[in-house]
Amino acid sequence: MHRRIFFAAISVTLLLTLVAGCSSLTGSAAKPKQEILRKSVLGNDWQMYQIRLTLPPGSNYPVLLKLADGDKADGYFYLEKGTNVDFTINADSQVYKSANLSSGSNEGVSSDRFSFTASKTQGSTYSLQFGNPANLNAPVIIFLNVIYPVKGALYIPLEATP
Repeated sequence: MHRRIFFAAISVTLLLTLVAGCSSLTGSAAKPKQEILRKSVLGNDWQMYQIRLTLPPGSNYPVLLKLADGDKADGYFYLEKGTNVDFTINADSQVYKSANLSSGSNEGVSSDRFSFTASKTQGSTYSLQFGNPANLNAPVIIFLNVIYPVKGALYIPLEATP
């Protein structure tokens, strides 16, 4: 009888230690997350996504567009929360990088509009890369609107790494 109680107590202790240890490992680092707010087909040729991205400090988040040669993509983003975000569009090389147009300003990029045409020389996959600089120590929330051809495809990771 005492033996059963002893083994039950050890089992419960080990289980609680394992659960507490796993939750502290997974909960210690905040991860980027996304929320698709709206997806629409516009006419016969275009589609649109509206996405909200939440980026903890020091994290990056890619939104991938698969486009054919000559396809056009258009969009914009703005910060719902936060003061700065890094934004680039990359394919085989960098296609675009957001920059603060106010010379001498210490403020970062809080919104931007982009438009580009896919070319065979750049490849078929374009990465819209958002980054939250680690030195800000605060999360940013980004609203993103992207319009691209119906024959194209948009991919967002289910889970991004910080």
